[in-house]
Amino acid sequence: MKRFTIALFTVLLFAGCGGENGEKKIISVEKKTVYKEAVPVIPNREMTIEISGMSCEHACGGAIRTALKNTNAVERCSFDFVTDRKVNTATITFDKDKISPDEILSIIELLNDGQFTTGKTSTKTIDQPAQDVPTTEASTPVKEKVTTTKTVDVSATSVELPNLFDLFAEIVM
Repeated sequence: MKRFTIALFTVLLFAGCGGENGEKKIISVEKKTVYKEAVPVIPNREMTIEISGMSCEHACGGAIRTALKNTNAVERCSFDFVTDRKVNTATITFDKDKISPDEILSIIELLNDGQFTTGKTSTKTIDQPAQDVPTTEASTPVKEKVTTTKTVDVSATSVELPNLFDLFAEIVM
């Protein structure tokens, strides 16, 4: 019993002497403002693609939509998604002069380390009347992120242990 008590006392003694030095740490987080020129896309083709490997519309569909929109050639990407269905359908409207259907398929299949597999595809021409041409408002800069700097002051914390000598005296007696 004495050996256990001495071992416990030693552990508590070293635990009570944790290396707190009262230093403060300051963490600074910065976000930058990024302006991205909105590129108007005049779609002239619509493509329907069967996609397998999608587990949800928000994350998987969002990843596909973002990757395709970043090409500045895709105007719209929507999904006919049903949970637990093996094959879902995406409908994509794009400018065939800026991107080809094969490039769209390649982008989708390379996402998330090859998570998605494409199946049957079909394309059709979209006839655009003259009044559907986007106005110049779409070419104004779009604010994507807000510039903020936050500084967080993190103070060192300490734990107050009971008087170890009194504790040891109670255990021994």
